[in-house]
Amino acid sequence: MCQFMSSIQASIATLTRKYSGVYDTDPFQTLYLFIDVKTSGPETWPHVVAALEPLRAANYLTTLRNNDTLTTGPVTVIGTGNTPLSLVGPVPDRDYFYDGPLADLQKEGFRDITKYISPIASTNFAAAIGVDSITFPPGGGENKGEKDPSWLNSSQLGTLRGQIEAAKKKGIGARYWGTPGWPVRERNEVWRTLLKEGVVLLNADDLEGVQEYF
Repeated sequence: MCQFMSSIQASIATLTRKYSGVYDTDPFQTLYLFIDVKTSGPETWPHVVAALEPLRAANYLTTLRNNDTLTTGPVTVIGTGNTPLSLVGPVPDRDYFYDGPLADLQKEGFRDITKYISPIASTNFAAAIGVDSITFPPGGGENKGEKDPSWLNSSQLGTLRGQIEAAKKKGIGARYWGTPGWPVRERNEVWRTLLKEGVVLLNADDLEGVQEYF
C-alpha cells in the first residue's frame, strides 16, 4: 500500500496539490481501508496499529486530534470484524477508526459513537433487512406516492431508511454487506435501492458487474 501510494504521489509531483488519493477521477476522495480482524481483537489490534507506521510516517493517513479535529488523508483506516471499540473510541489522537454497528447505533452501548469514532457504520443486509421477501415490483415494495417501485417491501424499506437516517444524523456513512448475489437482476436492484436511499459505500464483490450496471 505504501509503495502504491508513493507511486501516485510521484506521478503528481508537478501539480500544486500536496497529496493525491488513489482515484484518478476524484483525487481528493479518501480510500477507506477496512481491516477485518479475525483473531482476538484485544491481542491483534495493537499489532495492526504498529503495522500502519509506514503509512503514518508518510502522512497518508486520515488523523484525529483531541477527539474533535479530523484531517482527511488519502487513506482512512477502519477496523472491522473483531476490532475492539474499547481500543479505538477512547483514544483522542489516532489515525484509525472503528466500523460502527449500523443496525445498533441507537442501542445501549453504541449511542455515544460519533463520526470521529466511526466515519462508516456497517451491517449484514441479509440479517438486518432480510432477503426472503424480496419480490419483483410491483408485487412487493411499491409504496404509495413513490415514483419508482422497490424490490423491498414497505417493512424492509422502513428498516433500511431508519438505519441510514440514524447514521446520517451522526454524520456517519452507511454501508451494507451480505447483499444478494443471485439472481443478477435482484442483486442489481438491491444495489440501486441502496444508492437511492443514501448509502455512502456500496459493497460489491463483482467489480465488473457493478461497473457494467452503473
